[in-house]
Amino acid sequence: MPAANGLRSDSQWAAVCAIFGAMQPVSAQRIENAIRIVARLIETSGDEYWPILERLEAELAALASREERLARYLAGGRPQSARRLLPKPALSMLREDRAPHV
Repeated sequence: MPAANGLRSDSQWAAVCAIFGAMQPVSAQRIENAIRIVARLIETSGDEYWPILERLEAELAALASREERLARYLAGGRPQSARRLLPKPALSMLREDRAPHV
């Protein structure tokens, strides 16, 4: 019978703690390594791993964006207004929302 934490035994809980306790901070190098591993899985096993690859790519892009913005702000650069951060299609949708509805 599973315990309140969803695991069947204390040894399973200890294994989970060992895994998470040993985890390293996320870095671009670790994400890139994971992308290569998942790419090999896709090559050998098919497209069922494709969503994982897309998620890893998004995480890598987000990490790069955070690092770039932080470096820019620490160097004294001014933060962009939220309006300038929106992609062009989002800006056009904002303009359409302001138009009177007939």
